[in-house]
Amino acid sequence: MDFQTIVDGISKAACVLSIEKLDDGNYGSIRIVTGNRPYIDSIEKPMERVHMLSNKFVPDTLYTDYMEKDINLEAACYRAAIQQEIVHSYAHPTRFDVWFDLTFLPLDSDSSDLCYCLYVMDISLMPDARRLSSLSGDLASFVLETCIKLQNPDDFHAAMNGVCADIRELCGSEHCCILLMDTANRSCSVLCEAFSKNTDLLPMEIYVDDAFYDIAYSWLDTLGGSNCLIVKNEQDMELIKERNPVWHNSITSAGGKTIVPFPLMFKNELLGYIWAINFTEEKAAAIKEVLELTTFILASELYSYRMIEHLKRLSYTDTLTKLPNRFASSDYVNDLIRRGQRFTVVSIDLNHFKSINDAFGFKAGNEVLKEVSRRWKAVADSKASEASEYITRLNGDEFLLIIHGYSSEETVRSTVQRYADALTDSMVIDNCDLYMTASFGYAEYPTDAGTADSILSHADLAMNEIKNARSSDQILRFTADILKNERTLEIESIIRKALKKETIYFNLQPQFDIEHKLRGFEALARMKDSEGNFISPGEFIPAAEKVGLIDKVDSMVFRKAAAFFSELLRKTGLDLTLSLNASARHIMKNGFISEIRDLLSSSGLAPEQIEIEMTESILIDSADKALQCINDLRDMGVKLAIDDFGTGYSSLSYLNKIPANLLKIDKSFIDKITTSESSKQYVAAMISMGHIMGLDVLSEGVEEPEQLEALRSIGCDYIQGFIWGRPMSAEDAEKLATQKED
Repeated sequence: MDFQTIVDGISKAACVLSIEKLDDGNYGSIRIVTGNRPYIDSIEKPMERVHMLSNKFVPDTLYTDYMEKDINLEAACYRAAIQQEIVHSYAHPTRFDVWFDLTFLPLDSDSSDLCYCLYVMDISLMPDARRLSSLSGDLASFVLETCIKLQNPDDFHAAMNGVCADIRELCGSEHCCILLMDTANRSCSVLCEAFSKNTDLLPMEIYVDDAFYDIAYSWLDTLGGSNCLIVKNEQDMELIKERNPVWHNSITSAGGKTIVPFPLMFKNELLGYIWAINFTEEKAAAIKEVLELTTFILASELYSYRMIEHLKRLSYTDTLTKLPNRFASSDYVNDLIRRGQRFTVVSIDLNHFKSINDAFGFKAGNEVLKEVSRRWKAVADSKASEASEYITRLNGDEFLLIIHGYSSEETVRSTVQRYADALTDSMVIDNCDLYMTASFGYAEYPTDAGTADSILSHADLAMNEIKNARSSDQILRFTADILKNERTLEIESIIRKALKKETIYFNLQPQFDIEHKLRGFEALARMKDSEGNFISPGEFIPAAEKVGLIDKVDSMVFRKAAAFFSELLRKTGLDLTLSLNASARHIMKNGFISEIRDLLSSSGLAPEQIEIEMTESILIDSADKALQCINDLRDMGVKLAIDDFGTGYSSLSYLNKIPANLLKIDKSFIDKITTSESSKQYVAAMISMGHIMGLDVLSEGVEEPEQLEALRSIGCDYIQGFIWGRPMSAEDAEKLATQKED
């Protein structure tokens, strides 16, 4: 047979493939016998988004000389050449950012061990709906119905469940599932799944835990750049075992015998996977055809802003406890506010949970959290009162209960009491009887607060109040007295307005070495009310800490001060350090390290030009997390300072672990340094201690010449205080820096 004449008579890119037929019915090598000019050009002059392993065509060579091994291509060749079937596919492989319209036609062969097929392909950069004309009526109708179902559904989750069920039925599989992948947070979640009747397969949520993300992400490598992988028999499953034994074990241990997984890709981003499990081998080709088209539709819909908004709601489940998470509770609260409903939020914190982790380990701690969540979910589902209850897990041992639809505060109180009572019985963890209690603080909207942030903040305050009181009573409602006085409430309002209008500003206090050479500046938060009256930082900083706004205040000062300081260094060329005060709450936030990275990027400052000041007391509450954060900062090259040294309670063993650069001695010690020799020697001991740990030492609050001379005599390295510079505006700081430069 004249293969060259055959391919030259076709206008589209075409080639003849030979498939080695083995005695056991399987196939061996697959070669490109010859091709027409458009096909050869597709190799030697590929399209912009197509990369070939070789750009020189040689007749009768292995196809893997030009592209990665593709078992789907090989399966199509096998069906066409050996099984004498006509095969058509319209596909979007992940390794090529183009669409392929592929046709495989069987050819006669005079050889007993070589079979042939004609391979015709058409490549386009964008999908073409006209290609659907070659689909069967059932499949074309299904694709159209899928598009209609996903256009502005009232209930996106229900729509996706319906599509998933339809796909499973059309594929004739035992199970179909769509798994969402969050690559930014390295997590995954089940969007929807459907089962056949009388199945023994278990829901995917049983298998999806923190470790499952790595298994799922490894599927991309196993797919080898193809848009899917058809595992239709034991032979194919053995290939999976060879390529990805962890995934093979995951499939088979869950009862999977056959599987077709497709990645949901859009604009080169992995959104998730869809797969069908346990189908007959005869159905494999039809399943591939179904999923090739529906995956593109699903991926494009998932990628759109509207669908992403829906997906946020669908992914609001805490992985460990299966309760709704922080984002779910936030949406729930905001929805109640939009509907103008009265409701109560209850902030809950388990008592002495840290001791469980310390004594029994994190695994036991997780079991406690799951058991507590199971009990509280049972309480919520029991519907024992007139009220509606929504229990969520925020983080660690922090939970939030939302109650609405009640008629009196007595109902609220009795509802909260049922959650407290649910912990009365012991729980058996690692063959030990453990007894847990919790602290409950609640606040009502709109009686106690008028915004989502403030109602949550006030519930937190009530919870902390009752927790710190160590009372036998575990439940407390928020009152204004908890904030000590009306002025604190007023300050909170001023802070919130200042944050919203971005009117919080900064002053800079200079720092000098002992010879009066400028070291840098410390940025200090400053604020005025709406009438322009100055609010003392001694008043608004504690208030911001109490109501949970200090991290936002810090961030605004960081951003504004860094922008000014970057410009100052550009103008003067000086080698100076900008010191930034970070509260314990701010440092403990999960996004603090990312915030500092973004700050460096946006300001253009080098890491060594920034110094983060933190108090030693941070080591008391969360030593491990604090040390991890500190080490991350140091690895970035950011300087670290221990502020207010001597006023906290941390041990020398903790301090010795901190890779700090600077120790700042609190003003209270400097005030007394000239009053007695013992006071002076006390400061001298702290300076000596800092030097022993390899730290420079700065004394704060230096106001008198006698204090300066005393510090100079005992080896202090740096000075900060009114004697050489009060806190000043950015303009005055620039003048000072310029004068020092001259």
